[in-house]
Formats: sequence, C-alpha cells, structure tokens
Amino acid sequence: MKKILLGMAILSAFGAASVHAAPTEGAKGYIEFKGSINADTCVMTSSSGNTTNKTLSVDMGEVSASSLGTEANPGSSGTLIGAVAKGLDLEIQCATGTKVTMTLTPSAKSGKGIAVTGGAQNVQVMLVRNDTPLDFATGSVDVLADGPIAGKYSVPLKAYYTLVNTKTVADVVAGTANATVAYTLKYE
Repeated sequence: MKKILLGMAILSAFGAASVHAAPTEGAKGYIEFKGSINADTCVMTSSSGNTTNKTLSVDMGEVSASSLGTEANPGSSGTLIGAVAKGLDLEIQCATGTKVTMTLTPSAKSGKGIAVTGGAQNVQVMLVRNDTPLDFATGSVDVLADGPIAGKYSVPLKAYYTLVNTKTVADVVAGTANATVAYTLKYE
C-alpha cells in the first residue's frame, strides 16, 4: 500500500511540475519606429488622386485630340466631343486661425498652360478655378484657399488637356502627356 501511495505521490509531483514549468522562449526581435517631424503648419491632401511623399498623382486618362479645348476656353472643344475635365479637390488642413495661399509653379510652361512631356505634341495642361483659367505665362500663380470649413481649407480646381495656343487638332501628335506643377503653401 505504501508503494502505491508513494508512486501516486511521485506521479502527482511530476504532473504539478509540468503545469508550473517556465514557458519556452521562441523568436526574439525588435520593433522600430521610423519617421520624421517637419515644421509644416499645413498639410495638403486630395481625394482626386494618390498622395505620396507630398506628391499628388492625378490620372488624366486617355483623351481624344478632338476633345481638346483651348487656352482661352479649356472646357469647350468646339466639337461634338466634349472637353474632359479632371476635378482636383485639394484640401488643406492647418492650425486654427491660419490664412492659406497656395503658389503653383509649373516645371515647364507652355503659353498660359503647363507643358507636357512624353511624346504628345502641341498639347498642354490648363488648370481652371471658378471657370477661369489660371495663367502661368509669367511663371507662378497664387491661389487663395477657400474656408476654413471644419478646420479645412479647399482649393477646387479642374485640369484639362488643351491645345497649345494657335494650334489646331490637326497639329496634335498623339502620345504620352505628363505634366508637373509644384505647389508651395504659404500661411499667416
């Protein structure tokens, strides 16, 4: 009887020891947090494209040469094919009480518009605000932001591919038409 009780005590001890055993360590590593802090008072975003590293990429799509407007009237092609507008709803979030102005500067200008690269010829990009084309003939354009509404300012623009001044649809060479305009936010 003593042997049975002694055996049960030993088995109980082994069972209790396995319940209280220390967990086995597995993989080890680190979690790193990377980033930077800048001095920007305002941040620009848009639902009109993808924003990465302060660059807004807007897909203008494929546009027929017959639908191109002019510098004077980007929204009208003069044909049965209507001009194609790409809405740019720029939102600027700033500290409370900030007055915001945006300066736009094309990487290359074309008359009053923004020059394109990539193969297409006699075509440019025109930006329009409140049905008035922005004129880049002197280089840069300052645009006062609307708002604020719920802490956000807005700069509603439309982008059009247009004919270069004095050119016709017959002068257009089809191809890739990329353009870049830099923005600088100024605040008081």
